[in-house]
Amino acid sequence: MNIETPLWRQVRAAIVAEIAAGEFPPGTPLPAEKLLAERFSCAIGTIRRATDGLVAEGVLSRQQGRGTFVAQHTPERLFRFFHLRRPDGAPELPRTEFLDFAERRADRAQAAALGTEREAPLLRARHLQHLGGRPAMLETLFLPAALFPGLDGARFSGRPGTVYDLYQREFGISVTRIDEQLRAAMPATRVAARLGLRAKEPALFIQRIAYAVDGKPVELRLAWADTRELAYFNSRA
Repeated sequence: MNIETPLWRQVRAAIVAEIAAGEFPPGTPLPAEKLLAERFSCAIGTIRRATDGLVAEGVLSRQQGRGTFVAQHTPERLFRFFHLRRPDGAPELPRTEFLDFAERRADRAQAAALGTEREAPLLRARHLQHLGGRPAMLETLFLPAALFPGLDGARFSGRPGTVYDLYQREFGISVTRIDEQLRAAMPATRVAARLGLRAKEPALFIQRIAYAVDGKPVELRLAWADTRELAYFNSRA
């Protein structure tokens, strides 16, 4: 152990590394706190401090009377990352309309966002999210092809759960954090048409980078949202 780094941070880093390596798959329990304390030669309070932050970040989940588990991207967790709602804040599961899937090479901006080389192979997927029976958000996703071997349009569009559930279940990639930039902007004519906007009507533009449990960027997502009757909710304690 590195004496310059607080012990709880070292324990946290070790747990994160093991989750990222697949030693604790999604939905499986961590060893009991007593066993972890013995393993790391520390107090149970140190273990609890290390895991508390991971619970708050959604990496782990605690189940009363059962223990601490590696979190899964279930449908119930969708609203941790899907923030478009009616102004009253009531959550609604979107209906996803798959549009297309293609391969391409990373340009400068995409490579910088994803931490890859320029011209590195990317996968690009597009879909349209519907809320209340109306088009609400057009999303374009860019993924490093090396992280998602064998992913194609059929697997992407035919997934039984969310996109992040697909990443986790089939590729062992657990998205635990996102960084987003939001601004009002004027969409291109074809984007406006998809969303049912009039010409020269602004929309909300969202750029998102999604990070895996080990902090590596795994997805760049560019979205246009119609917020004429919707609002963007993002509340964190």
